[in-house]
Amino acid sequence: MSKEQIVEVALQEFLKNGIQSFTIKQLTDITKVSTKTVYKLFADKRALLRDCLNKHYHDLFIELSVLNTGSENEIDAFLKIIHRTVELEFEVNPLFYSELNKYYPGLQSEVSNAQGELLGFLTNIIEQGKKSGVFLPEINREVFWITFQQLYMGITRKQLYRNLNLSGPELVRNTVMIYLRGICTLNGLQKSQLSNLSNL
Repeated sequence: MSKEQIVEVALQEFLKNGIQSFTIKQLTDITKVSTKTVYKLFADKRALLRDCLNKHYHDLFIELSVLNTGSENEIDAFLKIIHRTVELEFEVNPLFYSELNKYYPGLQSEVSNAQGELLGFLTNIIEQGKKSGVFLPEINREVFWITFQQLYMGITRKQLYRNLNLSGPELVRNTVMIYLRGICTLNGLQKSQLSNLSNL
């Protein structure tokens, strides 16, 4: 089994069960690769997790790029991207991110290149949308990114709304979509489904 295949197996286990409960021993049992080989490929569990995160962000970036390419306009691209990322987040065990932040707080910074790729990708869509007239010209891309992240993490990571018993799509409609509608021009709203949130 190749290193890439081992990373794929470990990533799926981390996303499904969280980080702490999944051991190198369990990985060797599943992959039938010896402990010695695993430690030759990965110095420790942290190194394995780092490779898993790199793969996770890289795969996400590729999938979102495909969604962007097949979109009619920048708003349509954002709608597809938001729906897909939230869908993926709700497939992940919440333990994964809480344990990542608690036990490996510096690790996400180490894979910041992948996150930076995503930042550049999304803010470029905003800039393209400003040029094509679907997003307001005065939008500051850095402020947009921070605001978008906070709204998104409030839904998927911080569980601010957990007592409301709303589904992922309902939370998106009441947070991210309202913000997205607010940064659109009239022309942008007319070209998108955002004028009627109940249809989203």
